[in-house]
Amino acid sequence: MDKAILRKWLEAGYIDEGTRFESRAGTPQGGIASPVIANMALDGLEAAVHASIGVSKLARRAAKLNVIRYADDFVVTSASKEVLESVVLPAIRRFMAVRGLELSEEKTRITRITEGFDFLGQNVRKYGGKLLIKPARKSISSLLEKVRGIIKGNASATQHALIQQLNPVIRGWAMYHRHIVAKATFSLIDSHIWQLLWRWALRRHPTKGARWVRRRYFRSGGQRSWDFATEEGQADGSIGSLRLFRATTVAITRHVKVRGPAHPFDPAWTPYFARRRAAKHPVGLSGATPWC
Repeated sequence: MDKAILRKWLEAGYIDEGTRFESRAGTPQGGIASPVIANMALDGLEAAVHASIGVSKLARRAAKLNVIRYADDFVVTSASKEVLESVVLPAIRRFMAVRGLELSEEKTRITRITEGFDFLGQNVRKYGGKLLIKPARKSISSLLEKVRGIIKGNASATQHALIQQLNPVIRGWAMYHRHIVAKATFSLIDSHIWQLLWRWALRRHPTKGARWVRRRYFRSGGQRSWDFATEEGQADGSIGSLRLFRATTVAITRHVKVRGPAHPFDPAWTPYFARRRAAKHPVGLSGATPWC
């Protein structure tokens, strides 16, 4: 790491709408600098974990060590709890101490895969010997809390304006979880949001009946009914109808891992990435089969 360049980068500030702002304390949350610095600082962690077992092939095979890392979040798996506690964890602490870092005791824990753990907003757990990855409860609660806040903050807003605020939130959350076992969760999310919107609609018209409220705010089309949607030609000047995005409309598609040696900037791997893109976005083809 070139610390001189890093220091200049951190002190460079940022420009927003033509105005320069100084960097006063660290990197902004969610900014591109934060994960890049984390990747640079923790580069070599995987090698340190595997080296902690020693050079014996038999010991490494028995430990079954695997390291999964995303920026500064990482998981280490092993067949032995003792190896994780007495060998791997001390090795990680030594690795991080050299870089002036330390593990968060609050977030660091050793657990059995049958009990599961949360990682990047998703829960990883074995059910009867089968590994399933589902949206974490904290992630679901965070989404619903955000949706409730938007609906509560728009008690007097138009239906069109409310849908415009809700759609990006619901769509973004569903797209993030579309590669895991989330279909049942999507259905629960849609049902909960519908209940919130139904109460929102009833509160706006306390003197009207349920049938009138349904005709005013909900539409039916095709195989879908009770869609929270606007009519064409609204009083606020909006053109065309606008429908609330449903999480269940996002198809579950299993992610195919990229081959380890593959590199997007190596011309030798150009055909490989071209085939991956074609498999993910088939044009005019039905029944395309995934590949790896």
